[in-house]
Amino acid sequence: MNKEENNNDMMDFILNDNETYDNGLSHPSVEFEENERKEADRILQEKEIDYKCCERFYGNEKLVCDNIRKLGSWLGDYDGLNMKDIVNKLLEDEKECVDMNPKYQKPMGYLHKTGKVKDIIKKTDGSYYTRKLTNCCLVKDENGEWDYVNKLNTNYNDLSELLTTLFLKGGKIEELTKMNSGEIKMYLTNIRKNNVLLKLFMKYFTVDEYKDFTYNTKGNTVRGDYVEDLTKQMLEKEGYTSLYEGGNGDFIDMKYGVDLIVEKDGDISLVQVKSRATTAKYSMTKDSYRYINIFAGESPDGNGITMYHRKDGLITVSVIGKDVLNSNMEYLMKRYS
Repeated sequence: MNKEENNNDMMDFILNDNETYDNGLSHPSVEFEENERKEADRILQEKEIDYKCCERFYGNEKLVCDNIRKLGSWLGDYDGLNMKDIVNKLLEDEKECVDMNPKYQKPMGYLHKTGKVKDIIKKTDGSYYTRKLTNCCLVKDENGEWDYVNKLNTNYNDLSELLTTLFLKGGKIEELTKMNSGEIKMYLTNIRKNNVLLKLFMKYFTVDEYKDFTYNTKGNTVRGDYVEDLTKQMLEKEGYTSLYEGGNGDFIDMKYGVDLIVEKDGDISLVQVKSRATTAKYSMTKDSYRYINIFAGESPDGNGITMYHRKDGLITVSVIGKDVLNSNMEYLMKRYS
C-alpha cells in the first residue's frame, strides 16, 4: 500500500467511526476552558508583539508547527491548501451580514474622486453605492464587536497552529515529526481532496475554538497599529493631510486594500500599511492592491518606516526620520522593551 492509499484509509476511518476521541488531551492549545482562555489572553497582552509563532507548543508539536509554518502563504492560497475558503466555510454560520454602503459614504466619496475605483457609483441623490459593500459579513465577539477570528483565514502563522492542533487531536504528531516541510505539503495536499480536511475540522473543533487561534493576528495587529501611526506622522511631515483611517473590521481595507486615505496639493493618495517593509514591497505586485499609491512598513532594521510611492509606473522610496521616532516614545518603549 502506498502512502496516499494509507492516508486515505486513515482519514476514512477517522471520519466514519462513531467513537468520541479525546485522546486524553490536556494541552492548552487543544482544550481551552474559560479560565484558561482568559489566562492565555492575559499572557498575550503582557507579551504584546513579542509572541512567536508556534510558541504555544513544545517538543515534537512545535517541530511540526514550525515545518507547517514554512509553507507560508501556500496554506491559504486557492492553488495551495486553500485554508482561506475552508475557514470561511467553518465560520459561515457565525457571521452577521449587513449592507455597509451607508456606513462608508465618506471614504467611498474619496475613492470615487480618484477615478480609479470604477465599481463605486455616485447616485442622483449624491450618495455613493457599490455592490461590494451590500453584503458584508463578520464574526462578532460577545460584545457585538469585530472579532480577531475574522483574520484567521489570512494569517498563515495562525493557520499553522490550527493545523498542528488538528493533528494533535487526531494523534498524528509522531508520524508528522518524521516528515520535512515538503513531505508535509504532500500530506496536506492529499487530505485536502474530497473535502477531507474540512470534514476533519468539523469533527474535531467547535466554532468557539477557532477564536483561540488568533495569537499571531493579535500580535500583528498591535505591531501594525504602531506602524500605521508612524506612517501617518511621516506622511503629515511630508505635507499630506489625513482624510480617512480605518481600523479592525474596516471593509474599505478588506474590499479595496486601503488603510489610509491622504491628500496633498489636491491629489488623493491611497495607502496600505504592512507590519514589515518587505511585505509592503511585495504587496505592490498583488492585484488586490492595484488602487494603492503608497505602501509602508517597518524597515528591516526595526528603526523606522520605509515607504514606497507608486506613480505612473515609477516607484520612489522614502524612510521615516529619526525625529519622528524620537517623538514617539511610547512606540519605542513598546517596540524595544
